Amino acid sequence: MGFIEFLGKTKTAAIIFFIASAIILLPVFRNPGYMGFYDWDQHFFYHGSAEITIKKFGQFPLWNPFYCGGNPALANPQSPFLSPFFILVLLFGAVKGLKVQILLYLFLGLLGMFLLARHLGIKVIQSYFAASLFMLSSWHFSRILVGHTTFFPFALMPWAMFFYLKSHEDKRFIALSAITLAVMLLSGAVYPLYFTGLLIGLYSVMQSIEQKSPKPLIMAATIIVAASLASAIKLLPMIAFAHGLSNPDTQQTSLTLTIKALLSRNQDIDLNDQLTGRASITELDKLQEATLTGQVAWGWHEYSAYIGIIPMLLLLVSALNYRKNWKLLILATLFLLLSLGDSSPMPLWGIIKSLPLVGALHGPSRLLILFVFCASLLAAKALSDIKPINHRYVASAALILVTADLLLVSQPALAKTFQVEPFEIKTEEFDQYIHMLSLNKYLSQYQNMLQNIDTVNCYERVHLKIRARPQFFDTGEPFEGFIGNAYITETNQTLTITKFSPNKVTIETNGTNGTAVYNQNYYPGWKADGKSAEAYNGLVSTQAGSQKQITFYYGPGIFYLGAAITALTIAGLVYMMAKWRQ
Repeated sequence: MGFIEFLGKTKTAAIIFFIASAIILLPVFRNPGYMGFYDWDQHFFYHGSAEITIKKFGQFPLWNPFYCGGNPALANPQSPFLSPFFILVLLFGAVKGLKVQILLYLFLGLLGMFLLARHLGIKVIQSYFAASLFMLSSWHFSRILVGHTTFFPFALMPWAMFFYLKSHEDKRFIALSAITLAVMLLSGAVYPLYFTGLLIGLYSVMQSIEQKSPKPLIMAATIIVAASLASAIKLLPMIAFAHGLSNPDTQQTSLTLTIKALLSRNQDIDLNDQLTGRASITELDKLQEATLTGQVAWGWHEYSAYIGIIPMLLLLVSALNYRKNWKLLILATLFLLLSLGDSSPMPLWGIIKSLPLVGALHGPSRLLILFVFCASLLAAKALSDIKPINHRYVASAALILVTADLLLVSQPALAKTFQVEPFEIKTEEFDQYIHMLSLNKYLSQYQNMLQNIDTVNCYERVHLKIRARPQFFDTGEPFEGFIGNAYITETNQTLTITKFSPNKVTIETNGTNGTAVYNQNYYPGWKADGKSAEAYNGLVSTQAGSQKQITFYYGPGIFYLGAAITALTIAGLVYMMAKWRQ
């Protein structure tokens, strides 16, 4: 059966899931322009800065001058603007566009899990159960509350797995699975990409063992390689930029915390922060400093993954049908042990951290989403396969009870999410680039960016060493050592920026000799009048001579290489899909 034909038989499910998603998310849309606390400012900033670069300046967002003294935009692991879902931000703005994304991801997650469950032979009502358990867990709602938009693409994980399994029947699904993984990375979703790749990879190993054939493993490897090549436009700059820049940290983990995360009906973040030690730090600046240096336990939102006692009991019951469910049972056990981190009886987290490209991952509790994924399918399979609980009336009762329980626990977080009223923006022309130190980094980066202000002491884990000098403190006091946003180093003569845009600035020199400096952090890829720019004390610079003006612009070669690889890969996937269809 083709994919289109398969989807055609799920129209009823799609309609139900869309209506349910809209009703569940009503609190999100009650005040369309209101913003959120926690990391929402940072993620509004990621989306808003790219939106302005595209819409206001007509440029591809390669460089972001609005945070930490200037940093690469595309290469930031969390940059989201290459996602197909970013069109919603361009249409409605960062705040409203992201709220529509929440609706879209919830709908897609429900439908994708339903399709996957049906493909695995789970009955219809029980497939609704699997979808509800996976997407209505407090894991997803806590991420909405704190603004972790780069975790939203976990809703695409069932689709990637579904396409992988379908690829055994129809090779065209190799391309669809690879594209799904690529979309995750292009959305800034590094964790969803890594975790989904881990899920597919481990599952394929067990399939190869079961079938005594390397074909499933080869299929999975093909998908992962194709996804990497399809996302090369972001992957290559990201690896080059982020290597060695992440901050080390540790997370408190224990079996007690994990049991509470999965089974306690009290998932209130503020109340449970005291369990992790997060609530003991009350001063915001100290909290930020401790978080960035890895010296403080994480907030409860990093643990919360409520599914409840009924699904957990059904998960245990599924072990009665071990021969049929052994792959999912092993994966569920493995991911649960991994989520315990260093407190696990087996040193699995240390092994994962030693793998290439994965060493930068932090927070083992984040792997609970993979346990929830496997538990959702196993609980649904128990309801579908094991007598007498596989009766449709029993399954319907379980669906209603568990869905109601999940919503009672998870949905209250939505009412707390968007409570920040829109602020008044005083937009100024960018005739001079202004740096400013913000006293409240959690609630200011997006606001500062809208006012053409760079938050030099930004809240960001991955950034260049800050060399740019701010002009003012938030109090209006001048910052010592600031010369100008462009100047001649030998004489400290301030130069005028006549044209400004994120990727390109023009500076008036009027034939002044010396080293011309643009007050932005230097990173390879900056050029000056067609030649490679130089680093002067970590800032962008070049030698000025008789010319009247100098144009600095950012265009790294690795971007063009990645773009070429992505274009060729997508063209190749489209060609192969057409060929395989024939």
